[in-house]
Amino acid sequence: MLSRGKTSPNASLTYLAEGSEFEGTLKAKGQVRIDGVVRGSVLVEGELEIGPSGIVEGEQVRAKNAHVQGKVRAAVSVEGKLTLTKSGQLEGDVRARALDIEAGAVFIGRSQTGEVKAALPQPSKPASE
Repeated sequence: MLSRGKTSPNASLTYLAEGSEFEGTLKAKGQVRIDGVVRGSVLVEGELEIGPSGIVEGEQVRAKNAHVQGKVRAAVSVEGKLTLTKSGQLEGDVRARALDIEAGAVFIGRSQTGEVKAALPQPSKPASE
């Protein structure tokens, strides 16, 4: 998921390696990959990847796009696409523009997808005669 090609000079990568643990709110810009354990919220202004050994347990996860191969127990809000791979497990409510769940993945929760649109107009009543 994370771009391996050319990146801008200001692009950053935040990486939590397998065997590492973080407790609190993780806030980051750019790309984030989690192969360790996060106990708390994850707020990313860019791309988020949770590797096969990655675990996130907290109140919320927010990102532009997210790719989950590990375990997440939190409410997830993604501006673009959330991909849950066959090894992924997600427990929590999801709000995303697009949701891709591969066969074999585990998802427990509610999902809301697509663009948020204004309420449909109510039909007008005919004028009384």
